[in-house]
Amino acid sequence: MAVRTRWDIGFGLLTMALSLLALFVWFPNDIVGGFIEVSAIGRTVPGDAFFPVILAVGIFLLGALQAVLATSRAMAGRPTPARTLTFSNVRFVAALVAIVLGGLTLMVWLGPLTVDALNTVEVLEGSYRNFSDTAPYKYIGFVVGGFSMTVALIVFTEGRLRRASVVAIITVLAGAILIFDILLKNVLLPPN
Repeated sequence: MAVRTRWDIGFGLLTMALSLLALFVWFPNDIVGGFIEVSAIGRTVPGDAFFPVILAVGIFLLGALQAVLATSRAMAGRPTPARTLTFSNVRFVAALVAIVLGGLTLMVWLGPLTVDALNTVEVLEGSYRNFSDTAPYKYIGFVVGGFSMTVALIVFTEGRLRRASVVAIITVLAGAILIFDILLKNVLLPPN
């Protein structure tokens, strides 16, 4: 079995183990609320553990997929050849990190800066905290940061931007707003 295949299988198994550790040790000892809770007015809402559990289960499934695919490649006699780390690998990862940090920076700061600018020209009165759950201010950072980060990642990895990619990005952002802002009343969109 090639070194790369062993690393792929090991990464998948480690990811699965860490997800199980989070689900059965970390979350039960750290998260006070349950997965689903009933609010004070009797409405069923996602509890404090809802999103962390969903994320940990998703990571577990991706780790399992990674391990299974790498194992099936090795058993079929098609192991991925081992390669060494090069400067081009490091440059690629650094560019990805820069794009994600840039998108997250827009996500976190664009809403508050917009509210501050509108305060300066006396269109609004109050801090971003006052408007963090008010449209359109709560959507500014999420939409602009999410859209620009995803577009930049697609252009960086594919070398071009297709119309279908833009439609997919807009659909996912609209779906996230629909689910996390409109349907789930007690959840705020990031970065709020």
